[in-house]
Amino acid sequence: MALSFAALRVAARPGSRGEWAVLGIAGAAGVALLLGPVTGLLGALDRAWIVLVSVAFAAAAAARPAGARFWPLALRACLYTAAGVAVLGPLTVGRSVWQEAQWEATRDAGVAVRRVIELAPGLYPAFELTVRLLAGGWPVWLVLETLVALGLAWRGHAGVGPHAARRAGLNLFPSH
Repeated sequence: MALSFAALRVAARPGSRGEWAVLGIAGAAGVALLLGPVTGLLGALDRAWIVLVSVAFAAAAAARPAGARFWPLALRACLYTAAGVAVLGPLTVGRSVWQEAQWEATRDAGVAVRRVIELAPGLYPAFELTVRLLAGGWPVWLVLETLVALGLAWRGHAGVGPHAARRAGLNLFPSH
């Protein structure tokens, strides 16, 4: 969310020091999260997805006609990002990237579900089905998480800046 918010702020062309400060804080937070340790191929794919979707969303928002709505922009950004990851994944990792990602998703889902079953042993009959659902649905979960993050970035972006401050009767970003 921080990187998407920062990308939206860049696309809005900040003018005052306050707007640049908001951009700097959001950008630093987004980069700090990306620079953390990566665990496995899914972590690397997740990082690539975050960067690509942030850029695609901000570019679409900057090029949009006035009054464009969130959903078409966000879904288009996800579509472009999926195409980018589909091309870059095999180029950078190899042709087996999707089999490796699926194996890792299955392993991670199995570990997570096993922890839940340790707390609630009566759920064991649902173990295999739950692991399959979580592992097979990781792209869906990724898109859902992305849409939530883009929505938060969109709302935050709409609530920051000189126009939003003036609507609220505040002068948070003086031009001097």
